[in-house]
Amino acid sequence: MKQSKAQLTSLHSLFGNNVNVFLVLAFAPLSIIFYYNPFSVVIPVYGFLLFLIKHQKLLDLKEANSIQKILGLIIAVGSFFVYYVLVLVFPGAAFYSGANYVVYLLGLFLIFFKFSALKEAFAPLFLIVAATSSTFISVGLKPFLSPFANDFANIIVSVLRALGVNAYIYYVSNTPIVAFSSLSGKVVSSAFVYECIGVYSALVFSIILIVILFEDPSGLKVKLAYSIVGLLGTFALNIVRVTIIFLADYFYEVEVGAAIHYIIGYILFSTWLACFFYIYSKRQTLHAKITSFWKKIH
Repeated sequence: MKQSKAQLTSLHSLFGNNVNVFLVLAFAPLSIIFYYNPFSVVIPVYGFLLFLIKHQKLLDLKEANSIQKILGLIIAVGSFFVYYVLVLVFPGAAFYSGANYVVYLLGLFLIFFKFSALKEAFAPLFLIVAATSSTFISVGLKPFLSPFANDFANIIVSVLRALGVNAYIYYVSNTPIVAFSSLSGKVVSSAFVYECIGVYSALVFSIILIVILFEDPSGLKVKLAYSIVGLLGTFALNIVRVTIIFLADYFYEVEVGAAIHYIIGYILFSTWLACFFYIYSKRQTLHAKITSFWKKIH
């Protein structure tokens, strides 16, 4: 009996306030997105962690009025029918994707909180919404950034040649193909398309960066400088990623290169994120050390 009472008390503490109910309802649809694309829910989870960090502040947010709640409920229910509009533009769209989730979150927020409270919840909501929508943003940018695939292919060829791999480019229907002979004498070739540029990883990095900078009290110049360095580093990281894949093809054949292709991006990107934000968190100490060293040598 005591155990049952303890469980009821636990459930009451979980659902006893709007914030906890909002978090449970907001988190639940990620299981559907996870089913279609497991890796796409990694960044939104950070958004929920940020929600938990800001939990006490969220408790102070004002509750929505009746009219706003009804509007939010209509939007939340309507979110499950977004697919039928989306499929007209993206025929291969999943039944429940980031677009559905974005609309659902908006409706949910309108149900639980006054719209003016969005400022306090902006950072975690942006992290969740932008991350689940980044695929659609990437597709939207494709017509504008696809021509840069040729430039990226030339950079990779230059790097491979500098490392002793006799790579070259030829074209099939205006698509650049990077090719070279492996150590075993087999010709390795790979088409360079829009997805190779690294736009998606840059978008994910930008999403996380915007949230961190929004929460950080530093000056605009500092934020801008680190943003530029971070984005340039992300594109440089993509060059390293593709180079490693090709070197694996060159030394160990395409089977090994294919296996590395699947995991190397996640490993490098996660490492870069950790290093960048660690340095950013220690920027004042780092700046003091550089200033001290500069004074010593002058």
